[in-house]
Amino acid sequence: MEEVQAITEKIKTFIQEGKSEDEISQFLSPFLKMDSEISEKLAERLVFIPHETTVRILQRMLEEAGKKKVRKTIKRSLYRLKGKGIPVEGISLDKGRSILHPLQLEPPEGFGTGIDVLGHRLLMLVIPRAGRGLVVTRGVTSDTQGLVNFAGEEMTRKEFKAFFETLKKEGLFPLVEMEAPYVGFLFFRAYQLSLEKKETPPQDYLRLKNEIERVKKGYERPLIYAYLPREEIEADEHWLMRGGDLLKDELYVPWRIEEDEIRPYADTLRETQASKLFLNQAQREARFQEIYLKAMTELFSEEKRSLYKHRLEETAYLFYKLGKEEEAKISLSVAVNLEKPLNPFQPNPFLFQLVIKSVHTALTEAEEKRAKEPSLIVQP
Repeated sequence: MEEVQAITEKIKTFIQEGKSEDEISQFLSPFLKMDSEISEKLAERLVFIPHETTVRILQRMLEEAGKKKVRKTIKRSLYRLKGKGIPVEGISLDKGRSILHPLQLEPPEGFGTGIDVLGHRLLMLVIPRAGRGLVVTRGVTSDTQGLVNFAGEEMTRKEFKAFFETLKKEGLFPLVEMEAPYVGFLFFRAYQLSLEKKETPPQDYLRLKNEIERVKKGYERPLIYAYLPREEIEADEHWLMRGGDLLKDELYVPWRIEEDEIRPYADTLRETQASKLFLNQAQREARFQEIYLKAMTELFSEEKRSLYKHRLEETAYLFYKLGKEEEAKISLSVAVNLEKPLNPFQPNPFLFQLVIKSVHTALTEAEEKRAKEPSLIVQP
């Protein structure tokens, strides 16, 4: 059948392009529902695409097949693929049974850190394999760059336990449990961003892409909203007013605006401090406030606020998992407020304090740098 041949070639192309099993199954679904003869002929033809993805496609076809003849053909194709050296794991090919039963596996596990001011975070997805221990994937993602790095390897449970303990001790941020499908979703989103940026994704990710995509699910909003209802947080302005206090927490202490962005405003503040014009204390303070507000409104465009919103939401989840529910609510309240245009009369407390902190940090560092520079004055 020419139609079956065309479908087979399309599947082969999809596999070569690295498309997920879900995407291929979605393409196949209309044809399989149309005619059982197509299912049977397709099962025969798929033998000529010796690939692990082919095995999983046949398994799905078997689960949905109703006619005995079609089921028999699919099972025969699985036997032939196994004979070609393609792993057919998690499936019983016992001829005395009419249904292929997947082996019971432990569910995958997910872990992640909070997200830093540059949009980086560490994610880990642990996927059990039938009879082969665990596939441990880990990588650093960026909300502006995509996949910064990625690695995946097989480990025994014992090896993973030791590795995980070392990672927790040496990590810069706490590592907390996270829903595995959400971690898969975050990895996939970072992969897509890498492609948009014309970056070459890490080879380990491409190798394990199908396994990650079998775990992932779609999420319309960050995971924290499953634990803290947005409506309750938004209704209580008390949490937003405490936004500036977040910068005292160890998770936010490293946060600052990048030096090249904040430098012009720090220089303006330093010039105001050194000015010989007579300004009383109230006038000086008012001038400082103008500089801070100018920095906040110019640096935090709608796009920038969207990035910070996402970073605060993800950090809120980390707070929640660490048992710091108040900090989680404050972070989430600040994040929700960033959806609104900036109001210079009621500035977002977190952003305003972040600007002040960043300006003074830049001034301090500049002063320390000048103090270390050798003096050109020759001492007598």
